[in-house]
Amino acid sequence: MKPDEREGWRFEHDAVPRRARSFFIRHPALGLLLVGVPIAFLYSLYEADKLWSSESEILTTPLQLTVFWSLWLALPVAVLALLRVFLRARRGNILAALVSVGAFLLASLVIWAHVGEPNQVRVVETKLDDACGVKVALVSDLHIGLYSRDWQLERWVRQLNALDVDAVLVAGDWTLTPPYDLKKAFAPWTKLRHRSIGVLGTQEERKNGPRLADPLRETLRASGVEWIDGQRTMLGRCELVGLGDLRSGTAAQDLRLVQGQRSTMPGARRLVLAHHPDTADLLPANWAAWLLAGETHGAQVDLPWVTPHLLAARSKGAYNRGRYQLEHMRLFVTSGLGLEDWPMRLGVPPTIDVLSL
Repeated sequence: MKPDEREGWRFEHDAVPRRARSFFIRHPALGLLLVGVPIAFLYSLYEADKLWSSESEILTTPLQLTVFWSLWLALPVAVLALLRVFLRARRGNILAALVSVGAFLLASLVIWAHVGEPNQVRVVETKLDDACGVKVALVSDLHIGLYSRDWQLERWVRQLNALDVDAVLVAGDWTLTPPYDLKKAFAPWTKLRHRSIGVLGTQEERKNGPRLADPLRETLRASGVEWIDGQRTMLGRCELVGLGDLRSGTAAQDLRLVQGQRSTMPGARRLVLAHHPDTADLLPANWAAWLLAGETHGAQVDLPWVTPHLLAARSKGAYNRGRYQLEHMRLFVTSGLGLEDWPMRLGVPPTIDVLSL
């Protein structure tokens, strides 16, 4: 027997050291985040330079974009988690497999809220009245720019074009840190085949003021939008009045301006289009039949306890969506199309409200 074959003996040349696995192999999902998030941040710095940011948004815009792009990492994380479920179950490590199942479900939920639901536009038909003899599509909070892009606007326009309506009403907040090239960003709106009527919102009037509001008005006017802030226009048998942003004080100014204009239309045949539903508090009793508004986004997420607090932060009335009977008038709130504070929706899909008036 050779010396190196004797039982119980162990020789140095037989010992094969086990190579330590790298961090990325042991924790692939965490490694993916450590690499992906900085890349998302660098790209966000590049992209933010092309957006219409105010001075207060110089720092926040890149961070918001970093969150937006980083959430896409949930897709490969979900794939890795699912792979680990099978590997750990195969080895009989049931507890670790269950942990991986939880990680997979969480990543899948993030993917749906970030990518799936924001692109599942629903059309909801509601009969409000028959005094005006018209059917309109009410939308709000497009927020083109930071989270909603021109290709999404093109899809929304196609969906609006497929509707049998007399007009499209836009209740403000067309933008959210939009690109400098407004003409390109809103080019899809030129394809809208319906009459379009709109007012400005908080994003245009309060956050950025005339430096954005004026060029946006000019751009969209060339695309066929009728701006009615502080003005009246006929809509079927009714009069439609436009009021600007409540928080910037424009709504109160527009109301005084409109009240100074002569009109023989009774309140039962007057509609008001405004961005903020709390604008109803400004209106005299029986001055208008309906106020049509947006702003609240339906909180963008539908979760117990969380949603009421989010809605209360957006309006005194904590309006969600749908119709409300107030003491002095009626109110309809749409939950909007775009995204604002965070780039996701959950249980509150983007909505086009088709209203019979």
